[in-house]
Amino acid sequence: MFYLSFVFELFALITCVHAYKKLDSNFKIFLPFLVFVVIYEFTNMFFQKFLLLHHSNGWCNNLEGIIELVVYGQFIASLDKGKQYKMRVYMAVVIGIAITLIDIFFIHSFWTLGTTAIIAQNIILATMSFIYLYNVISHADEYPHLLIFPPFLVATGLLLYSLTSYFYYASFDNLLAKNNHQFFMIAHLVCEISCLYIYTFLSIAFICFARTQTDSEIQ
Repeated sequence: MFYLSFVFELFALITCVHAYKKLDSNFKIFLPFLVFVVIYEFTNMFFQKFLLLHHSNGWCNNLEGIIELVVYGQFIASLDKGKQYKMRVYMAVVIGIAITLIDIFFIHSFWTLGTTAIIAQNIILATMSFIYLYNVISHADEYPHLLIFPPFLVATGLLLYSLTSYFYYASFDNLLAKNNHQFFMIAHLVCEISCLYIYTFLSIAFICFARTQTDSEIQ
């Protein structure tokens, strides 16, 4: 087992708590989200038997996917004040939730991992983050310190996370069918890398908030 992803999740939570008072309001949604993620992963690692229903913890992953879609969707929507932009993001989130519910109740069942739903969620998140990044880069002259601009960092991490997760779950059923231990190791490593992307970029974004505020106080 690899527990590297839990280390990055915990570090993201610690940096979020440290910088919480200095975060913009749209970033504060990440504190309860990261608390949920850390508790869930800790339970999944050391007390998995409490999460097993019908010999599977797939229902937990399905729930986590819906929460991720809502949290990241709300965050991306908050980055633009335009009503039309927000409506499109919210519609994408609603479509993602609808696909998830259809997959859970009519395709894979509630108790098993809804890979179709997760693939759809990752496509939606990757598309939303890509559009935001494209818009920001197109107006890069308005952001002189783009590489330490927290929304840009989070959107970059989300794009990498979504694309990597898409690759993982798109090949998940095929990996299971092969029933080869090496495939499972590679699949798990890919999953770890996807978590590394999002939680590393989140942590850097929180650190940037704390550092920027600290520098302004010194000046």
